[in-house]
Amino acid sequence: AEQTTISEITFDDLTNRERLEQIYTAELDFYWTSDWSPEFYIELAKAGFISVAHDFGGMQLLLPQIQSAYAVLDWEDLHVSRSTRRWMRSDVCREQEYELSIGHDLWEVIAGIDRCHENNWMTGQYLSLLPILLTNSWDDFELLPMGLVNANGDLIAGEVGYRCGKIYTSLTGFSDRAHNHAGKLQLLRLGEHLRADGYAFWNLGHPYMQYKLDLGAKILPRREFLERWKQGCGA
Repeated sequence: AEQTTISEITFDDLTNRERLEQIYTAELDFYWTSDWSPEFYIELAKAGFISVAHDFGGMQLLLPQIQSAYAVLDWEDLHVSRSTRRWMRSDVCREQEYELSIGHDLWEVIAGIDRCHENNWMTGQYLSLLPILLTNSWDDFELLPMGLVNANGDLIAGEVGYRCGKIYTSLTGFSDRAHNHAGKLQLLRLGEHLRADGYAFWNLGHPYMQYKLDLGAKILPRREFLERWKQGCGA
């Protein structure tokens, strides 16, 4: 059933283990807060919430979501279709000399997302928060803009995500539709990078998107996800 009422969430909710466990076991997904501090955002992320921006009556709120299920990719399941692999071997792909850019320019990635998504939720105060999160002065949290660039240095696909402990979480991304298969290549290269860098798994967030399943992600219910999340985040 679709959630019709949304409760406020506070910093105290996250630091009180009993209250947090109540949130985890409730049937609610979304919560709201007007607290845009980087410290609260990071605590939400470490607790397993994925937070987006929402305009409500002219006021911008942060909507943290503890989902009922998550798309999780384990490295042995990383998969790319035959057609994409065939394209990767083609002259067209090789001539582009695509490379994955870790820590790509944040604003260029944001511009790509904005260009390709009509309803981009990364606006307003969220955009003000991101460069603060990017400072890398946080304990076991790191904002990571990613990009796939071609031989000319053009950004063809990319995304914004973050690392909590040894888990990478995708927030939102884009791919230039003029470059067929480039989005899938970006995901493959990113998965290979995360695997090589020793990440525990890839949290792809919302589970019901076909491209995530095509990549090899499995759908985990909240409780099973949180058990793995706590292990990977050292919580």
